[in-house]
Amino acid sequence: MIRLIKIGNLIYQNIEPKHKDEQGNEIWNIPNNPENLKNCLIDTLGWIVSQNIVKTIGDANKKDASTTKAIVLLAKLVNTLNPDTSKLTENEKNAYEKFLALADAGYSDSTLLNEALATVQEQLQWYAQKLSELNAIDTNSADALDKLIAFAESL
Repeated sequence: MIRLIKIGNLIYQNIEPKHKDEQGNEIWNIPNNPENLKNCLIDTLGWIVSQNIVKTIGDANKKDASTTKAIVLLAKLVNTLNPDTSKLTENEKNAYEKFLALADAGYSDSTLLNEALATVQEQLQWYAQKLSELNAIDTNSADALDKLIAFAESL
């Protein structure tokens, strides 16, 4: 049984790769062409990673806060290099000063930012590992479909 697979814009959960209809005909629930199935599995891996990141970071407000905290951290680091801000517009100078004020207030010292970055790193490592395993399957081999189905069932 395949726990999760993305085919096109649809997500399927807990489906068998194929079944038999009332007349005994074999009906595929997933693509039975190895190259097409492999592409679906690549898409599935990306979808799983994005869902896991969203699950950890949470809603859009937390994602935005995490992004802002990262920008403030970068502004704090840039400021240690004594940058020449004379070429910034007035709005840019004001924004930069606000970032520095947030940094001074401890805004970038954040468990939310650390958790978000750790999750992204962890998920990208998992994705790279699984993609490597998937790419090791030769879609032209006689047992390609069986190997791809086994891979899908292992997710």
